[in-house]
Amino acid sequence: MSGAAAHLQIQGLSAGYGGFQVLRGLSLEARPGLTVILGPNGAGKTTLLKAIAGLIRREGHVMLDGQAIAPEARPSEIVRRGLVLVPEGRQLFPQLSVLDNLELGGWLQSAAERAHRVQQALADFPKLAQRARQLAGSMSGGEQQMVAVARAMVSAPRLLMLDEPSLGLAPRMVDELLAIARRIADQGTTVLMVEQNVRKALAVADRGYVLERGTLVASGPARLLARSSVIRHAYLGQGAAAPSTSNEEKPTMNECSMLIQGLAVSAEGGRTFERRNPLDGSVASRAPAASTADACAAADAAQAAFAGWSQTGPGERRALLLKAADALEARTPQFIAAMAAETGASAMWAGFNVHLAAGMVREAAALTTQISGEVIPSDVPGLLAMGMRQPAGVVLGIAPWNAPVILGVRAIATPLACGNTVILKGSELCPRTHQLIIESFQDAGFAAGVLNYLTNDPADAGAVVEAMIAHPAVRRVNFTGSTRVGKLIAATCAAHLKPALLELGGKAPLLVLDDADLDAAVAAAVFGAFANSGQICMSTERLIVDSKIADDFAARFVRRARSLPRGDPRQPAPVVLGSVASMGTVEHCNALIDDALAKGARLLCGGKADSTLMAATVMDHVTPAMRIYREETFGPVKGIVRVDGVEAAVACANDNEFGLSAAVFGRDIGRALQVARRIESGICHVNGPTVHDEAQMPFGGVKGSGYGRFGGKAGIEAFTELRWVTVQTGERHYPF
Repeated sequence: MSGAAAHLQIQGLSAGYGGFQVLRGLSLEARPGLTVILGPNGAGKTTLLKAIAGLIRREGHVMLDGQAIAPEARPSEIVRRGLVLVPEGRQLFPQLSVLDNLELGGWLQSAAERAHRVQQALADFPKLAQRARQLAGSMSGGEQQMVAVARAMVSAPRLLMLDEPSLGLAPRMVDELLAIARRIADQGTTVLMVEQNVRKALAVADRGYVLERGTLVASGPARLLARSSVIRHAYLGQGAAAPSTSNEEKPTMNECSMLIQGLAVSAEGGRTFERRNPLDGSVASRAPAASTADACAAADAAQAAFAGWSQTGPGERRALLLKAADALEARTPQFIAAMAAETGASAMWAGFNVHLAAGMVREAAALTTQISGEVIPSDVPGLLAMGMRQPAGVVLGIAPWNAPVILGVRAIATPLACGNTVILKGSELCPRTHQLIIESFQDAGFAAGVLNYLTNDPADAGAVVEAMIAHPAVRRVNFTGSTRVGKLIAATCAAHLKPALLELGGKAPLLVLDDADLDAAVAAAVFGAFANSGQICMSTERLIVDSKIADDFAARFVRRARSLPRGDPRQPAPVVLGSVASMGTVEHCNALIDDALAKGARLLCGGKADSTLMAATVMDHVTPAMRIYREETFGPVKGIVRVDGVEAAVACANDNEFGLSAAVFGRDIGRALQVARRIESGICHVNGPTVHDEAQMPFGGVKGSGYGRFGGKAGIEAFTELRWVTVQTGERHYPF
């Protein structure tokens, strides 16, 4: 139908009528294909097209294929550049025939060229060819609109602007006209269309923009905009800005959305899944069930944003991360409510999560200026050789439910600080909690596509994760979760040659040597064993106690364990032991208790549970023959293993497939440190609890607890590429 498609770029455009400004600093583009402009009445859509066409005065920059169109350019000059507008109302000459109206479209061409283009238009619009002699005023509204479009095409535009082409038309004619617009775009003419029929317009468009009160509130691929809440908000007049930072709970707080290219979207096909409260089974949250297509769309969005984000300076990245930390803390009440509803977590644990997570974001902000390289001596004369660290690309972070704010933030903060774009795959058990993290980062002002968020039905997890790992743009994967799933992630990453950072299961030992300060050891053991009801990867799982002091330690430990408050975390009374995440945990722990007691263990407190409000349970005289000796309980059920001497304690600590965290208590610091050095774990604390995390520390495990390290400079190494770059500064001699 026309020549090469045009690329229109608009920057800082403002326009209006008289002293009334309608558009304010608008920036957008129309690339080859079909772009639709959406928004409620009065949003400024028609004003935008008139400003581009030179029909009203405007300020700002309008460029066609990189060449500026001056604000004072006359409409005829703009038409000669290849920009043609079909205005609302069509503006046909009703007393002229279809053929005469078409010929008027070629008023800038020679007679011969005009005749050729009219014949081409009639060939492209066969319905009009059949009625070429009919008066335009006697035709239906849809037929008149077709004449108006065909007349515009006679001028062979490179960019065709359509203003409300479906206005007042019957549904079937709307479909036909929008199909024509799509065909025009497919045949090489860029189409920029203003349209009120949102659903049908997005179905034929490639991309879209949403205007509200003269400003741009959203943009993105049409397929995502069609599922975005921003459309509904804009047309209902509720505003389409980023999520509110208000700490008040919304009536719809349990309704979740994903974030792809800056748009809060539903899943393909509108599929959802529910997360129910572990205590009473009520619906805690309802979230989109992403498809593999959604997963690829998130990776595409992150890839598109990488070019810009990776080039931002450290100061800009730092400022955004600091804002995100503040926004996280401002949402503390919402996090507490969401975690209680979704996972049964206590307010104490939820508050600690937010506090530590905000600190992690601030530490990540500090890392932006710590990404450094080195100059490496070279044997080649005049060669400057450097090791340079650069952003890796798109990073996929997969976070669990048990410390959802800490681990969700950890999955994305350092990658962002290093200049990567990210996708956070939220846990199926806490989609709303993880969405609150995303909203906090959105409030900070991260650009569209820099941060993306997916949720999925548990049954679809394997396919969704594999689709993202397989996507060419994804260059790093970090996963925190079970060893079983971690092995699957590792295998998938290996198949696609993608580096992975895995923090997996644990069975943390706490060694109490014969010279330990028992009060200190008991305090650390109670905290490490029962914080979040034992549902932490670092939770103290094995209390390895020297036989000389075992009776005294056990008595003190049990006394403290019995005193821990337990209850529904949604109620006002503070509790340490809230609900565990599911009855699956209860059944697993009950089976471990039955097995241990049947094989000779002694129950000191607690016992089997019949609900997710599990009591602190302690068993003594645990032996290697019992399942609880080796299996991770991931609940408030703990075993005491009695040993004779240091060698037995070390052997017991290492007699396990896991190796994440450990602790050693003893007054002889030198001896305790030597013991710590012999324990096979990524982390070991002397005279401190197994549960301890700081953002700047290298965090990770060995053996079945995974590989790689989060935190501090180790995190920089994990989420950047180390490149060897040389500069030959003098003449170089070659052997031939």
